[in-house]
Amino acid sequence: MLPFPQSAPFRIDQVTAAPLGMAALSLALVATAAGMTAADQTGRRQLWRAGAVLLPALVTVLFGLASWGTSDVTKLSHYLSFDTSRVRGEAFWELAAPLIVRLPYRMALVHGLVAAGYASAPILLARLWGARAWAGWWALLVVFSPLLRNFLQNGVSRQALMTLLLLPLLLWAGRLATVGRWVLAAATLAAATVHTSFAGTALLALASRVLAPAGLAPRGPGGRHRRRLAGALLAGALVGLLAVAAPMVWEKLRSYTQQESFFNGYALALPVVRLQLAMAVGAALVCWRRRLGWRQLLACGHSRQLAGFALLFGLIQQCLRQGWVPALTSRFADSVGLFLLIAWLAWLERYRARWAVLPTLLVTLDTWLLDRLPEGLTLRCGHDDAFLCTPDRWPWQVRWGRGP
Repeated sequence: MLPFPQSAPFRIDQVTAAPLGMAALSLALVATAAGMTAADQTGRRQLWRAGAVLLPALVTVLFGLASWGTSDVTKLSHYLSFDTSRVRGEAFWELAAPLIVRLPYRMALVHGLVAAGYASAPILLARLWGARAWAGWWALLVVFSPLLRNFLQNGVSRQALMTLLLLPLLLWAGRLATVGRWVLAAATLAAATVHTSFAGTALLALASRVLAPAGLAPRGPGGRHRRRLAGALLAGALVGLLAVAAPMVWEKLRSYTQQESFFNGYALALPVVRLQLAMAVGAALVCWRRRLGWRQLLACGHSRQLAGFALLFGLIQQCLRQGWVPALTSRFADSVGLFLLIAWLAWLERYRARWAVLPTLLVTLDTWLLDRLPEGLTLRCGHDDAFLCTPDRWPWQVRWGRGP
């Protein structure tokens, strides 16, 4: 086996192109989403629940196999077996490393599970908001979205998991859903141990509180003193975690702003622009049918949040176009993209206009099925790192490189 490369693009020789397999899994996901809609409309709750389990499972298989040949997955699968300094300042991965290296396909499986979490979140929200018929389609809107290409299609598992764990914080801060205080605390504390971009992403999630609907924030049961105690404990734990990770955060911040020149430009890709236009079309149709004017929109917290994240994503795009610290700003594009998608779904739910998701859903499925999947026909698997390059052998047949 060739020695493991020391710089990107990381390459492994145990890969193959499997366009038919990837296409079959993708079509199975579409069929599952359609089946969940049919099951809800016919009152077959057991079938709907089965679909709600099957869809994330299929996402795990699809994204787990497809991420096998990507740089971050290959790199971490190799280094976590002997050098956890690669994830210094991220306690979760340091503690999980002994388990990860025993999993089938190592970080590829972990990435598949993270992608399954991204599919499960909109399914849970659809159930909470009484939109079960749309659950599967919302899941596909998220996992296939060009807004999340770097996270889910480049194998950026660590930052993707951290952002997913901050979703309860976004829902709580934006008053989009009722979140139990212990769930909120556990998810936020866990996120702080997963990636060094936690502080910046948490601030983005909390920013929705400024734009949130008026009224009391949803609270779990319990007295005021218990809530204050829980808040104090959470704040103390976060301060401690941030203090421990501060040196690494500062080092990365300095690197991204002064030394690093590489950045991804996925936020400027044509599919992203098409998706933004589709969202604008959907929003315009809702405003026309509901007779919503500017004053009503400005008075609506859901509208302010949607506009806020849309403008923030536009600002990131402008930073990339103008070269304003692109190495740093590009790394928050997917986090803002996820928050934008959730704010979009919440806004549609607020105005009972679930049908208006269709333009964005069609653009997303078109991009995935007719753009991304056909790329599998021309991939040079084994010569470069690429999403959709799958393992060419069973997990127990993989030959892992050894550390020094």
